[in-house]
Amino acid sequence: MTPDEQSTLFDALLDGDISEADFLRLEAELSVDAEVRKAYYRRLEMDLLLEEVAAEEAHRLPPVSEPLTQRTLSRGLWWAGLLTAIAAGLILVVAMPADPADQNDRSELAQTIQKNEPSATGFAVLSGQSDAVWEGEPIDNGGLLPQGELHLVSGLVHVELFSGVQMVIRGDAVFSIDSPMQVSMRKGSARAHVPEPAHGFRLKTGAGEVVDLGTEFTVDVDESRSSVKVVDGEVELRTREAEVRRLRDGEGVELAADGSLAKESADDIALIGPAAFQDALAERQSDHFRRWQLATELLRNDPRLMAHYLVDPDQGWSRKLINRASAAGRVNGTAIAGDGAVVAATRTQDRWGRDGGALDFSRMGSRVRVVVPGEHRGLTLMCWVKINSLDRWYNSLFLTDGHEDREPHWQLMNDGRLFFSVKPPEIDQLPPSERERQVFHSPPFWETSMSGQWIMLATVYDVDQKLVTHYVNGEPISRESIPEALLVESIKIGSASICNWSEPMYRSDATFVVRNLNGCVDEFALFSGAVSHEEITSLYHVGNPNER
Repeated sequence: MTPDEQSTLFDALLDGDISEADFLRLEAELSVDAEVRKAYYRRLEMDLLLEEVAAEEAHRLPPVSEPLTQRTLSRGLWWAGLLTAIAAGLILVVAMPADPADQNDRSELAQTIQKNEPSATGFAVLSGQSDAVWEGEPIDNGGLLPQGELHLVSGLVHVELFSGVQMVIRGDAVFSIDSPMQVSMRKGSARAHVPEPAHGFRLKTGAGEVVDLGTEFTVDVDESRSSVKVVDGEVELRTREAEVRRLRDGEGVELAADGSLAKESADDIALIGPAAFQDALAERQSDHFRRWQLATELLRNDPRLMAHYLVDPDQGWSRKLINRASAAGRVNGTAIAGDGAVVAATRTQDRWGRDGGALDFSRMGSRVRVVVPGEHRGLTLMCWVKINSLDRWYNSLFLTDGHEDREPHWQLMNDGRLFFSVKPPEIDQLPPSERERQVFHSPPFWETSMSGQWIMLATVYDVDQKLVTHYVNGEPISRESIPEALLVESIKIGSASICNWSEPMYRSDATFVVRNLNGCVDEFALFSGAVSHEEITSLYHVGNPNER
């Protein structure tokens, strides 16, 4: 909104002739922009001062009739009062003056909240994409859309704004999410569904802007023109030339780049709505799910696979987690891990959307107990996990009971790093600085904005290459050499827990450290030996439900 437009809307509001669309527009602007709220208050103060001067002058003038003026003022004051209340509520939160003691208390509270409360940045979530190619870094499903201009080179995406607006956008598109109530589009096609709580939502183009009055509409924008067509409901179109017109069901117009009217109609824009987009995505995901099932059947015969746990949604309450790895064809009859025993964890929806296809470990004490026999020259651990939060110091993925010689620990730190270690024998004889090097951390990769997203984690302990590699979604995020003095050529596991630690088994008291993962897992695999980078990447692509 330009300063001139802002001033015009303030005038209309205070004069009592503001339209419904303009009121919604101004209300949205006040809710997201502190500068607009300040400007509105300054203008309101000026009007009140002028009214006081006018009242003093009125005592010296003869009485005049006032019905029409009074009615107009009353309506204007009602609208102004409503917006004043809204703006006042917002300003009180951030700018209400107070005595120094109160300000100190609030300052300390704000600092405490800022220090302890997780935060994230963005106005919208990417809820789905089909063959989407982004300029720059790809954006994961469920991720927050970054601020600033975005370039969707090709494909379709489904965007959910925090105001409730649902948009399907088709590339080649250049757009930005300016606020929960405003999107600017420089190029591309979009279809927006606007629910009642988001009425007043604006979509801006170079030729003008569409202000929603409760509807579903499409836009198609390029450098030379912008066309708008209403699918359902009503919008208000405001051109750069300050022309305002309302469009209803089936109506549309085409504007030239300078905002002038180019055509009194608009062609249909073949773009599906959010619901149809999600239906098509689900059907496509179903095909990919079948390919993943075939791949897991082939994987179970991999001679390195010691354990492969999948949660069967058809097993109901069962507390047994069947090891899908096949014992057939093992060299020298090497034993594989047994079935897992589920403790306290509850069933929930998996990454394919199946109810009961994953285990939620957030309940205190949750874990899956397993026994992995044998000794292993190297180790690969892999899981698909959905993290709610990393609110423990250590957040377990796979921990042996205790931490004895040659035993591995795999977990997440509260700062978003992956942690892996194998305790070398006779480590106590090494200096402290050397002992610390038994732990291999990745850089921080997880942040609050990733909460609720399914991701694949993997770590490879490669004895032959003397390397530890951490992977996220099939891509290595760190590689670190294993010092010769700390290399463990024969790893043992025995009794262990998935997503918790069973250290209290060796205690006589009931107190235990809290390490259960605050999140869900729907697949866990353990290989004896190192799995290659290509194989990790393949496991990710075949198991990623959002694979293009």
